Amino acid sequence: MNAPVFLQELKERVNQHPFLRHPFLHQFSTQALTFEQARTFALLYYPHILRTRLYQANALGVTPDERIQAVLADILYDEYGNGDPSKSHMEVYRKLLRALDFSDAEMANAPIIPEQQGYIDTMMRVTQGTDWLAAVGVAGIAGEWPIPPYYRMLLTGLRTVPGISEDALELFVGHIELDLEHSRMIEDAILPHLGTREGQASLWRGIELNLNARLVQLSGLQREVFGNV
Repeated sequence: MNAPVFLQELKERVNQHPFLRHPFLHQFSTQALTFEQARTFALLYYPHILRTRLYQANALGVTPDERIQAVLADILYDEYGNGDPSKSHMEVYRKLLRALDFSDAEMANAPIIPEQQGYIDTMMRVTQGTDWLAAVGVAGIAGEWPIPPYYRMLLTGLRTVPGISEDALELFVGHIELDLEHSRMIEDAILPHLGTREGQASLWRGIELNLNARLVQLSGLQREVFGNV
């Protein structure tokens, strides 16, 4: 299978993964959320938001291809607000936390549920490993491709929360278009490495590890937000 065909087939695999059909996302996007449910979700999701850039930086550090390094560096610059700390994605997410009445102390001590810790451990292990193409897959491709449909579902639920403005949801709104552009950048950069079965297997390994860990992560959020699994 040549590289462009493989990439297209890979997108289908990602789109069909159970992660995007998890019951949590269905429940989150088809019922009105209470203020407390939104608070629970937002605080438990915060540790995830804080670490995304660390995975990308790790992948940059283990990648020998300078073109891929440059793309990951561009993505990181976007994530950090293009030089403006007030527009970093961490700070933009904190607008939602403040809208949900969290104090700085509560944000600084956000709990990490076991399923979230499992996702963090998986991402750190793969992005610091010896299979650099798997690292790019886990942090670059799987961190970008599924986000637009995923965040659309989260937005649908969060927009039902009383008192939450569109400005507080900027992180989710912005990433839908931004991650489409990031995906295109990563795809172009990795294409030369996908002409072999070995390269294709490595990339898919990273993507699948990410998506499987996200599946578990959502099960933990479902339990904490809705009280069911």
